[in-house]
Amino acid sequence: WIEPGKSHSGRVVVADIGIPPGAPVDPAGGLISDHVRDGIPRRLPGSTKFASGTVLVCGGSPGLTGAPCLASRAAMRAGAGYVTACVPSSLSLVFEIALTEVMSIGLPDVDGVVTERAAETVLERSRRADAVALGPGLGREPEVVAYARRLAGELDTPLVLDADGLNAHSGALFRLAMRSAPAVLTPHGGELARLLDVTNEEVRARRLELALEAARGARAIVVLKGDDSIVATPEGRYGVSRGGAPGLATAGTGDVLTGVVAAFLAKRMDPFQAACAAVHVHVRAGQLAAEDAAGPDGVIASDVIERLPRALGTGG
Repeated sequence: WIEPGKSHSGRVVVADIGIPPGAPVDPAGGLISDHVRDGIPRRLPGSTKFASGTVLVCGGSPGLTGAPCLASRAAMRAGAGYVTACVPSSLSLVFEIALTEVMSIGLPDVDGVVTERAAETVLERSRRADAVALGPGLGREPEVVAYARRLAGELDTPLVLDADGLNAHSGALFRLAMRSAPAVLTPHGGELARLLDVTNEEVRARRLELALEAARGARAIVVLKGDDSIVATPEGRYGVSRGGAPGLATAGTGDVLTGVVAAFLAKRMDPFQAACAAVHVHVRAGQLAAEDAAGPDGVIASDVIERLPRALGTGG
């Protein structure tokens, strides 16, 4: 089920070879099943918006305002009760118009690029948050790298690190290992290559091995994205997605996954379970979007967000 072997295998059949029920099995890894959704907390009659989980989404820069918008909207659709976008002050109007259900906080910036000083505002607000998503559309300027590294190091809130939040830690996974709170990293192959200082070809050839290596190095959950997305733990446990959602091969769907992971962490799910559930729901939403679009080619990230409630099994 894992590339590159996945593309070279034919039809895979699980055959009964006489092992009795209840026999010992390898507990390290396996496929992520539909049952992973059973562990997602649901809103109850007495729930409040704060009980449903509060999320901060930190990102945005000139030309990249869409990424934090997608992550914020995805977190809301995945069940978070209160989401706040922490964005450059000079771009605040963009977010105020685009995000009607999401709060926003303007951060110190220079020409739309946040400065390291912005970390102080986010750290203050994080005291009332259940999870933080850092990285969508953040940019790669030196001030941004300093901001991202400071936040990742000092936040004592569960963290989802994606996109430029990951790029800020290229070759420096050891910084994340010193965190006091859980973290989930969601790299694609190129980002994982930069984190581990290896080539893209090495990642393609050794996906499971390198996902586990990164998880150990960062002491965090690593979601290596792909059709066969792998969720790896520092202890060597892993889950593999069955995939089958080519509609997700479009810009912005990684930001959607970031928002879903953040929403589930904000519901105080175990980080490994939250990541596995997010991957599964994300794939199912991509499949539903393709069904409604009469095929995967016309799917865009916003379509996936709108199908998240159905993928969760909460409607439709």
